[in-house]
Amino acid sequence: MARRSTRHDPAEALLRAWSASARMNVFLIERLTPAVWLAPPPEAVARANRTIAATFAHMHNCGLRYLARTNPDAPVPAELSRRPTAAQAKKALAAKRRVVLEVVGEALQQGRRIVGFPHDAASYLIYYIAHDSHHRGQIALQSRLLGHPLDTDTMSGLWQWTKRAAE
Repeated sequence: MARRSTRHDPAEALLRAWSASARMNVFLIERLTPAVWLAPPPEAVARANRTIAATFAHMHNCGLRYLARTNPDAPVPAELSRRPTAAQAKKALAAKRRVVLEVVGEALQQGRRIVGFPHDAASYLIYYIAHDSHHRGQIALQSRLLGHPLDTDTMSGLWQWTKRAAE
């Protein structure tokens, strides 16, 4: 029995993947034990020299300049300090999610590059999906080493891309 081929727009698929990855960042914040947010990193990960809060700030701050350069009229959120509250980080990351979908979505549709980024618009999305995934793994490890491992539902939820993209 032959499979029916369904055509999908690759740009839309990349934007959905970015959206899911961006939502996972907020999902993780929502499920972390508050005690780990500003706790000093344990010795095993002290080289990173970042609290979990600082790691989320880094995830938010990366790439913002490219968005502002690509579309100076876009509502690009401000950078976060290295000590944001969880509420501030959630709000900033949600705002970044929206502006990336807008700015990079337009660039993909119009065949434009992301200004200042060394690769094309699709690569911007892929790069930051990988970047954020890497840091989510660090955060999960750091939380565990601080004595607060992520529960099974949270770990499983970090792999529910379709569900996260719809949220």
